[in-house]
Amino acid sequence: NVEKDDVNVHVAKHCSVASVMDFEEAAYADPRFEVLLICRKVLANLEQAKGLWKSYSSTVKLHTTWDVGPIEPWLRLETVHSLFTLLLQANNLLGGGRNPWETKPDLWGKIDRERMRLVRMGWS
Repeated sequence: NVEKDDVNVHVAKHCSVASVMDFEEAAYADPRFEVLLICRKVLANLEQAKGLWKSYSSTVKLHTTWDVGPIEPWLRLETVHSLFTLLLQANNLLGGGRNPWETKPDLWGKIDRERMRLVRMGWS
């Protein structure tokens, strides 16, 4: 961690994280989901994601007795979460579930990509 303009910034080899908070996911009350979202949606590849996760895990272990564990089960869990979110959007619940600028074929394409991610992680 470094102090930069009065902001606590964690600096890793491939990325910098100034804040880990996404209010959409805050209801989980588990910061691993926040870090995981950055790993999945912001970083370019699995190597970068593993680097950030390892750095986060080391920091947690340094300040607590808590072992964060490997990233892989968390990636699977977040992918399942994403799949269910997309499936609910596809149902267009109460007429407000699907983004109006996204066609159903585009949405089904996202669902298929998430499903294939699980297959690549060993879930078939």
